[in-house]
Amino acid sequence: MKKRFGYVVLSAMIWMFTSCEEEPPILRKAEKPLLDTAYLIGAPSAEPKRVWLADITGVKCTNCPEAAEIAHQIYKDNPGRVELIALYPTFFPSLTGPWEGYDTLVLQEANEMIAGEPVGIPRGLVDNIVYNGNRFIDRFSWPSVVTERLKETTPINLDVQAKWESAENKGRVELTATANKTFNRPVLFHMAILEDGIIGKQSDSRVPSGYIKDYEFNHVLRKSITSPIGDTLSTGFGVPGYTIEKHYYIAKESKWDENNLSCLIWVSDAETKEVLQTASAKFKP
Repeated sequence: MKKRFGYVVLSAMIWMFTSCEEEPPILRKAEKPLLDTAYLIGAPSAEPKRVWLADITGVKCTNCPEAAEIAHQIYKDNPGRVELIALYPTFFPSLTGPWEGYDTLVLQEANEMIAGEPVGIPRGLVDNIVYNGNRFIDRFSWPSVVTERLKETTPINLDVQAKWESAENKGRVELTATANKTFNRPVLFHMAILEDGIIGKQSDSRVPSGYIKDYEFNHVLRKSITSPIGDTLSTGFGVPGYTIEKHYYIAKESKWDENNLSCLIWVSDAETKEVLQTASAKFKP
């Protein structure tokens, strides 16, 4: 049975169970959670590692549809083991900026998540690791890098539940992170709202016209609920079974279709930036 602790007891637990005291810098504060608590449960078995794949892309990038197809095939080939996010940054505006008459998919938050600028797009981030000396990985290398990452283990079990409350036109997200072994390093958590099924115009070098007018964009970053670089989840998980639970309300923005929204979360090592685990959930009515 879960034993919940108040904030005073929680502060004492963090002091007792963690060895790292310095917190990483935060660009902006997260939206305030409805619930933010911690407790101990029995030490769980480690869940399978899931891989976070970020596709850095643009609507006027002629090779980006092929990259999206590669990412989607990886997703299909590894059901429940790969999470995708499509990032449309402000750099390379001639490739990422909107077509006339179409809404933009570009977000400044994407720049901050990427935390650097690749030499071009499409490029990808796989668990934010360095591969062959570079974090920005060529699309043709994504399948092999993901395959290798799937062999890794994770110190943190992660669960997310998402529900859409139609009467109030907002979503509710519940996040639970549980240590399956001791991990005495600071951990960041990231929460983002994604949208599927956005129809718009996309350049594609493989079609005679050079573009597709009714292209379907999926896994598109719509909003970062935490700071784009992540917010501190814990200064360390000192004992297996140490659990942190957070609940949020997500206000709907006018251009979103709530039927196509999902919540993506991931936790990362605050020092190396490596993604330790990721999970997602579609908003259910």
